Amino acid sequence: MSYSHQAPEVYPPPPSTAYPPPGQYVAPPPAGYPMGDVPPNPQNPPPVETKSRGDGFWKGCCAALCCCCVLDACF
Repeated sequence: MSYSHQAPEVYPPPPSTAYPPPGQYVAPPPAGYPMGDVPPNPQNPPPVETKSRGDGFWKGCCAALCCCCVLDACF
């Protein structure tokens, strides 16, 4: 068996221009994304107050259970 030796494939060198090419628009980063050269907002928002919502969860659970029982009795 004889193998022919082929020269390795040579790729062209990478372009020396920067990406993106000058003159093209570059999209800004998403809102709230930290920027390295911009100081953070000095105004701190006030803390958010949480409020108790009461027993709405339990009322909803009882209503759902009663609804299932009524539907079961009717059908």
